[in-house]
Amino acid sequence: MRKILLACLLTLSVWAAESNVYKVSYNAPVDKVLDNMLAKFKQEMLVVVWQLDILEEFKHKGLDKKFGENFNKAGLTAVKTLVACNGKFGNDIINQDSDMMAYCPIRITLTEKDGVTTVLYVRPSSAPRDSKAYQSLVKLEKKVTKAIEESMEME
Repeated sequence: MRKILLACLLTLSVWAAESNVYKVSYNAPVDKVLDNMLAKFKQEMLVVVWQLDILEEFKHKGLDKKFGENFNKAGLTAVKTLVACNGKFGNDIINQDSDMMAYCPIRITLTEKDGVTTVLYVRPSSAPRDSKAYQSLVKLEKKVTKAIEESMEME
């Protein structure tokens, strides 16, 4: 079963490579996906420096009341985000092209609907190819996407 799931994920990842946004979905609740990602990121030295439950923060700020029926029309049950950084990549990118720090630290958003969690991540490889930091950004992207995919293999 794991091999089938992995094959599906890899196929989805290749398809998503056509986009500037990496996207992968799991038939699991957002908290399980997030917990697995946090554990894998720690192993991979991707330090999570900030997290936010966006949907709950919106509700806390009264946006559900303010927008009424126009609030969360997508029907998402969760929207969470995290910001993570790897010191080596961050330092390399600063030294190579500090403008590319817009891609590092990385930001990942998780959404949940009907028990399916989708992980979204803006690909650093969407940066200008002529940047001196481009190769470091590509390596960072590979590290992050691999960690996301491997996180759901953890039990």
